[in-house]
Amino acid sequence: MKKGNEIKDVLKRLKDDNMRKDDYIVPLKSFEVLSTDRYPNLLISERIDSSSGIELKMTDHSIGHLCNKLEIGTSYIRKCLPYPDLVTHNLNHWIENTKNKNLMVRTIDDTARAILSDRYKRIDNDLVANKTLSMLIDMKAELKYCSYNGDQLNLTATLPKLKGEVKEGDLVTGGVTITNCEVGTSSLKVQPFVYRLVCTNGMVVPEYLGTFLAKHVGKKLETPEEDDQGIIVIEKMLDKLKALSDPKVFEDILGDMRYAQSQHVQSTEIVKLAKTNGLSDWERAEIFTRLDKVYGDVFTTDRYELGNAITNLANSDDVTDDRARFLQELGGTVMFWNTPNYARN
Repeated sequence: MKKGNEIKDVLKRLKDDNMRKDDYIVPLKSFEVLSTDRYPNLLISERIDSSSGIELKMTDHSIGHLCNKLEIGTSYIRKCLPYPDLVTHNLNHWIENTKNKNLMVRTIDDTARAILSDRYKRIDNDLVANKTLSMLIDMKAELKYCSYNGDQLNLTATLPKLKGEVKEGDLVTGGVTITNCEVGTSSLKVQPFVYRLVCTNGMVVPEYLGTFLAKHVGKKLETPEEDDQGIIVIEKMLDKLKALSDPKVFEDILGDMRYAQSQHVQSTEIVKLAKTNGLSDWERAEIFTRLDKVYGDVFTTDRYELGNAITNLANSDDVTDDRARFLQELGGTVMFWNTPNYARN
């Protein structure tokens, strides 16, 4: 598996970032976009909780959000970026001609990192991390991976009591993986995780096998300070985290992994899989290599071996952490497809 970030560094950055972040509920009609050399600035003339205005830098992400709220093409605005006056003309025109509504603007320092609905449910990474780590310590879990980029958090741990052999000499350990995003990219998720000791592969188990999912959608807010929805969600998340430590859940997963060895896959299906899931030619070739084959060979393998080949590629130094996560999830989907527990869901 990838090394990720040191947990002490992540906790320090979470604490520091939390002091620099603010959220505002503002009417769309209070927006005015101002030209700059690169991304435009966003002037907010009024806030619901204050009479004072604020000027914020925008990012590619927050520009995408604003375009979405105005129901205009993000790709077109991005194409206009070399021409700042054209960007501001388009955005201000549609701000003026779009029905007014309240929005949540999430900031760090003087930058708008997200522009979201006033129903956006805040489940913040510092709360997720601290509550999760506290429970993982109580469960005597071993942290295998940790990452935080300012917006997204990923914690992955194994539970020593969850161990078993898929086949003789092929020992795996069960665990959990927790992901969250503060800027509208993804939900809070808790999923079962499998760590293969023989090659240090990590695999995310598909959603049907015990996933906890909390979308960032809640009640309308007048001021962010009144929002306690995230705390309620965290308590439910911790209940699910505890449930996933049940050996019965792990035995179901282990049974499906054993079953996957009997599910045959043709080489032509692997080529189709790579194309369908947007794998590059290099990634496809590397998967074939991990199956002791080369692209063009005609052969049959099984879903267990194919899933492991995909997740082993996630360990490569040539793969980014985000791409590694994608491959861990894809490997899990491939391995658990059409297994007994899948059929029951």
